Amino acid sequence: MNLTKRTTRTRTTRLAALAAAATAALIGGAAGPVAAAPPAPLAYVSLGDSYASGFGAGSYVNACGQSPLGLPGILDSKKQVELVADATCAGAKAASEAGGALDLPEQVARVTATGALSPSTDLVTISAGGNDAGFGQVAGVCATRPTAECEQFIVAQNATALPALERTLDTVYSTVGSAAPGATVVVTGYPHLFSPEAGTPVLLPVASQIAFNDATDAVNAVIRVRAEAHGFTFVDLVQKFEGHGLGSTDPWITFQPGAIDNLHPTAEGYRSGYFPAVRSSVNLA
Repeated sequence: MNLTKRTTRTRTTRLAALAAAATAALIGGAAGPVAAAPPAPLAYVSLGDSYASGFGAGSYVNACGQSPLGLPGILDSKKQVELVADATCAGAKAASEAGGALDLPEQVARVTATGALSPSTDLVTISAGGNDAGFGQVAGVCATRPTAECEQFIVAQNATALPALERTLDTVYSTVGSAAPGATVVVTGYPHLFSPEAGTPVLLPVASQIAFNDATDAVNAVIRVRAEAHGFTFVDLVQKFEGHGLGSTDPWITFQPGAIDNLHPTAEGYRSGYFPAVRSSVNLA
């Protein structure tokens, strides 16, 4: 073999390799490292009653009492979350009732049919059970009758309503879990509507305020047990609203004579009560 030709060929090959390496380095240096794409926002579906829709916050956009100042609107305003369906409606029950509001089973069926609730759903929030337990009726009785009658009515109401609520929630939670198996499902309880420690008889006598709050605790206990049994996250709002019930100097609960949205969180209640509680459960900034 001709050594001159081999040396020339070797030199040429090395030069070509060096040239290729230099070109690659220049191109890489010019372009820089490829930036990581930001994570896609969480696909979010909101279900439930008036405490889910934002009733009490004002600025309602429809007859269901949905408000951009409620929890769904607040979450949707965060870059990590995209609200793909808000099926919430004031008056909704966990149980389906002919002629009632858009109850939870109908809400679930609707968002499933549209594809909003699916294996691609990342986050679901649910608030339901208060209407099934007769919060409105209890408030009416306790506001107009002596505390003893208020307490008796609560006992009678809970004896029938709470066992039925357990069964209803099991059915609905199973449906949600099957439709969105990969989603984080956050179930919110109800805040105490009254601050009896303030000693102010707003709407209800102080003793009846205590009875009403105890009734709320009983409903929350049912919701917590059934939610956790399905692997959902229960968010307790009682502590967040402590010192901000009716009767306090800084209430986060609405009450104005004649108002249609009485006994619901105010915009501040959703912003400073609901949002921080839910945010911590899903690790939002």
